[in-house]
Parts: sequence; structure tokens; C-alpha cells
Amino acid sequence: MGTSQRVEMGKLFFEEGIPGFSHLQFFQLVQEEESPFFLIQSTEEKDVGFWVVNPFTFFATYEFSLTSETKEGLRIDEESPVAVFSIVTIRGNSQVTVNLKAPIVVNLSNRMCRQIILQEEKYAVRQPLFEQPAEGVK
Repeated sequence: MGTSQRVEMGKLFFEEGIPGFSHLQFFQLVQEEESPFFLIQSTEEKDVGFWVVNPFTFFATYEFSLTSETKEGLRIDEESPVAVFSIVTIRGNSQVTVNLKAPIVVNLSNRMCRQIILQEEKYAVRQPLFEQPAEGVK
């Protein structure tokens, strides 16, 4: 048994960039082997990267619909394979949250991506990834 390997899963293209990084369009998707975590790493600025997860792995009831504008922008049709990722943030006290309010949608057939903002109020920007244990439980 060795250390975990990173597996490159292909290039990603954000035509409009990612909010806060609109000048960056080209990224590499990397998976931590045998882990639910992926890394979206800029190929233009090596210091810019985002840890992400597939939100459906952790939140069974997570769902949303894509607007026709998003589908057109990413050239998604009925046959297009699509992936969804949520950005992970590690906060103080080792709390890990995910942004369910603004998923990254990937058209796997052409590698075009966009981070969209959902209108649904039920999804949080800082949703805990793991349920916190009750006080006193170890």
C-alpha cells in the first residue's frame, strides 16, 4: 500500500471563468484516488485551485434544474453527459462545508463548465459536509 495517487481526469473550460477568478478559463480536473474529493486546478495560475465533491454523494435529496440559458451556454442537450461539483471549504475547528447554492456544472462531452447560482432558498453556501457530533459524544 502506497500513498494515495492523483488521477488526472481531463481539462475543463470555464468560458466565463469562476466568480472571483473571471480571468481564468482553463482548469484540470484531478481526482484523489479512492476518495470522494476532486481538485479543479487552474492551468494558467498554479496557485489557484478548488477542492470539490459530487454533492449527490453526500446529499441524497439534492436536486435542481438547469435553465435554458445555462443549457445553451454549455451546449447541453438530452444526450450530453453532465457532472456536478460543489466547492469545499475547510473552516476553523476543522469544520468542512460545501457550497450547495452555487454548483459547478460540467458538460462532459465538450468539457465546458459554469458555476451557477441556484434560486432555491433551501440550499446553503456553507452546508456542513459531515454532520457534527452531538455535544459530549466522542
